[in-house]
Amino acid sequence: MYLVVLTLHNLLRWLVLLGAVYLLARLLPGLSGHRTWTRQDARAAQIYTGLMDTQLLVGLALYLGVSPYMQGILNNFGAALKGSETRFFAVEHVTGMLLAVAFAHAGNVLYKRQASDAGKFRSAALWFGLSLLCVLALIPWWRPLLRV
Repeated sequence: MYLVVLTLHNLLRWLVLLGAVYLLARLLPGLSGHRTWTRQDARAAQIYTGLMDTQLLVGLALYLGVSPYMQGILNNFGAALKGSETRFFAVEHVTGMLLAVAFAHAGNVLYKRQASDAGKFRSAALWFGLSLLCVLALIPWWRPLLRV
């Protein structure tokens, strides 16, 4: 079960990044102020946020129960904080990714409150950009994509 959930989590990271690229491709041209906000822009925001939510649920399953690695960390949390890799997964990765999901949701709510199309693009670019920065900074790039 662990390897299935871990593999799903690893593969989902690439879907999240693809969703972010698609979203940014929709948002960046709109920052010039010469484009109107469309349903496709809103859909791109929903896709990215939905992928982030799915990744969060799979990650929490690993963090709170499925991963024997995390169980060892959580059983001796104080000792885990002394190692850089264990601290990364025990605190930094989960906190940063929760923040990334919160930024994505903020982006999804706050762009809708803007009256102008330019405001929607600016708000969405800010919040989704912050979300993507958190994701890029806190993906464990040193870990292999698939484990066997």
